[in-house]
Amino acid sequence: MIRQTLYFFFLFLSFGLNAQTSTFDTYFEDNTLNLLCYHSGRKALEFYSIDQTYITKKWAGSKTNLLDNSNLGAHRIEVYAHNSNRLIYSRNYCSLFEEWQTTSEAKNTCGNFEEVLRIPLPKEDADITFFSRDSLGNWYKIVNQKIEVKNAEFKTLNYKLYEPYKLNVSSEDISKKLDIVIVPAGYTQRDSLKMISDMKLFSDFFFSKPPFSDAKEKINIWGQCYFSEQSGIAGLDSAINPNSFLGVSYNTFNSPRYIMTPNLFNLHEILINVPYEQIVIMCNSETYGGGGIFNFYATSYVNPKNGFVLIHEFGHSFAGLGDEYSENDSDVEGATQKIEPWQKNVTSLKDFSKKWKDMIDTTTPIPTPTTLEFEDKVGVFEGAAYVTKGLYRPYQNCLMRSDVPFCPVCTREINKMLDFYCE
Repeated sequence: MIRQTLYFFFLFLSFGLNAQTSTFDTYFEDNTLNLLCYHSGRKALEFYSIDQTYITKKWAGSKTNLLDNSNLGAHRIEVYAHNSNRLIYSRNYCSLFEEWQTTSEAKNTCGNFEEVLRIPLPKEDADITFFSRDSLGNWYKIVNQKIEVKNAEFKTLNYKLYEPYKLNVSSEDISKKLDIVIVPAGYTQRDSLKMISDMKLFSDFFFSKPPFSDAKEKINIWGQCYFSEQSGIAGLDSAINPNSFLGVSYNTFNSPRYIMTPNLFNLHEILINVPYEQIVIMCNSETYGGGGIFNFYATSYVNPKNGFVLIHEFGHSFAGLGDEYSENDSDVEGATQKIEPWQKNVTSLKDFSKKWKDMIDTTTPIPTPTTLEFEDKVGVFEGAAYVTKGLYRPYQNCLMRSDVPFCPVCTREINKMLDFYCE
């Protein structure tokens, strides 16, 4: 009886996976449609417009998990088959525009930010709907736009300009791997040997800490050889031109160590030959700095002795993890305790059952005192997401707070995301 039950279980599982793969084959080509968008507006007001589109070879994402049910992020894109109105693809993400909206500048000034959204290429016409969260954390529709695949004018690209570099590529079956690409910023042709060495260093850093070190067989790491006109990163040295092709710079939003780039169109264009799902920008600087935006990109300076910043920022960009440290003088406004944050490792206790409540011992008090008794236990410790009161983290110390291993809660979320990408 047990054997028969198991047989039907695996038969059902196999049927489900095949059905989802069939969904991909029914609605999509094995290519990527790149949507070059402008995300515009000011505080509490935003617009989307698609400026250009182009097609790149192969779809690097999962062909099984086409719908994003994580409920993470500040934005969401949904793709519907035009003729049937069936939801065939969705993805959640965050953006530089959303972070800018929390600054004082956005109260009285309109901003215009580049974004590149990548979806599998539909075989037929499709409707794309853009969503963002309101102040209560609920999704609301911004705009819907039809993509006429047969009649679309796609941007022409020179594929010979950019060649990928294999750093840790264990399989060409990219749809069942997490594909990460490392992009060098601030390296000239004279820095070419250092660039390759730093790429290998970054690749090794990924597998220096669990759970990534335990999932090496699930991850491909690619490098994109690209040379800048000047050596180094803008924002610290006035001699370095901030208006470079990639536009990577310190001092984003007047936060000295925050490294970002607004030049998303150029960033993605140099990656047209790389199968990628996550971008890491490797900054040719030994000055502490970095950044990470969920399903957008991560940045990190180069520290030959420690990959903490790289892995910390990748925790943001890959798994949507929040910072677990607190400070009284945060450079960015807007942390709120009035709603339940979407980040899985931060809670306001407004809807804690959806977070890590299932991982807490029944004898552990909520909130949990920061004492030696609970030093290595999952709890609810006050102080997270830049504020000291009203927001809580799951562990006294974690890689999303300082240079220690990931806590059990963050580890679980990373493993969930790895499974999502690799099925």
